[in-house]
Amino acid sequence: MRQDDIIGKLKKLAQLDIDAIHAYDHAVENIDTPEIKNAMLGFRQDHFRHVENLSRVIAGLGGTAPAFKKDFKGHVIEGFTALRSKTGPEQALKAMRSNEKLTNSMYGEALTWPVDPAARAVIRANAEDERRHLAYIEQVLNDRSWESTSRDKRVA
Repeated sequence: MRQDDIIGKLKKLAQLDIDAIHAYDHAVENIDTPEIKNAMLGFRQDHFRHVENLSRVIAGLGGTAPAFKKDFKGHVIEGFTALRSKTGPEQALKAMRSNEKLTNSMYGEALTWPVDPAARAVIRANAEDERRHLAYIEQVLNDRSWESTSRDKRVA
């Protein structure tokens, strides 16, 4: 694969993380459970770090990192997340689960790219974060953790 192709793919991966940041902005607005909200804010920070690390790799290869703004796909992801999130924490989490599945898929593909060891290390670390994000969101959805917190508030 040509260097320009690798740079283009890394830019798309960084753009996906940029889009995820905007999606998390909407999801956290509709999650009241402090533990879950804090986890989501932490995941959002992970995506910022991913963009920074991928941008360094892209620059090291002679490319220019993507501008920190949504692309068309980002507007679709953000709109989908915003719409679903307005109906409460369960839908916000389900929207983020869909987004994280997409991100996990893209990072899984990126792990197969013929990149140098430094780039591979960044991709691998980001992919591990993405797996952790998805596992947490799926666990919260399975446990319906936001409900027990809501019940606790009503009882108090």
